[in-house]
Amino acid sequence: MAYAWFMGAALSSLAPLLRSAGMELNVYVIPDTAERTSFFERLPARRNADALLVFSFDLTEAETARLDGLGMPVICVSQHVDGRPSVYVDDVAGALHGTRHLLNLGHRRIAFLETVGASGFSFSSNERLLGYRQALTEAGVPLDEDLVAATAVGDKRGTAEVLGRLLSLREPPTAIFAEQDEVAVAVIRTLRRTQIAVPERISVLGFDDQPLADWFDLSTLAQSPSDLAARPADRPCGSSRTPRRNTNGTCSC
Repeated sequence: MAYAWFMGAALSSLAPLLRSAGMELNVYVIPDTAERTSFFERLPARRNADALLVFSFDLTEAETARLDGLGMPVICVSQHVDGRPSVYVDDVAGALHGTRHLLNLGHRRIAFLETVGASGFSFSSNERLLGYRQALTEAGVPLDEDLVAATAVGDKRGTAEVLGRLLSLREPPTAIFAEQDEVAVAVIRTLRRTQIAVPERISVLGFDDQPLADWFDLSTLAQSPSDLAARPADRPCGSSRTPRRNTNGTCSC
């Protein structure tokens, strides 16, 4: 999953940076509702910690208040939370760049494929959809909500059904922008199984630049979890409350 790829790359970069500064990294994984409830009841992070990094986690108001009560800096990574130290990719700019690329190739019917069920990534998802819409608007291309669809990572049947609906439109898309590489790869595999050539008949663009993008010759927008994780390591005590935005959304097309 994209979450596993992102966290693996981020933590493998962050740990040695902290270690070189004489600090240790304790990782708390919260995979389900029961673990989430337990974590915020016990707050194990209060033990011998100098700062807390919250990676791609949609906190409720009550959870935010609990973390504030720890009396230590809380830094949000891979999401922007108003009024709090945040380090994140400029997903709007990245999606804007990617959609402009497709527009420059001559596409006017561009579908956007959202990812559902990716807990903690709603901020990125919303921002990428916003960038897609902004690019179409600035190009004078009418927004068509029929071209915005959603599927879950790993849901082969759901992806096939979504593609079937998109291709059955009176004016089907000539390009598909998937907000995650894993979804983009699933789209390519499904299209090729139905003898629809990519990119000759339909262009497919992903977002993230995961290793699997090379395996499928996927054009994608790159983000670097390693670089993102290194940012808060510069200020492990979270002395700055200014959001730090990584704008390196580059397209490998």
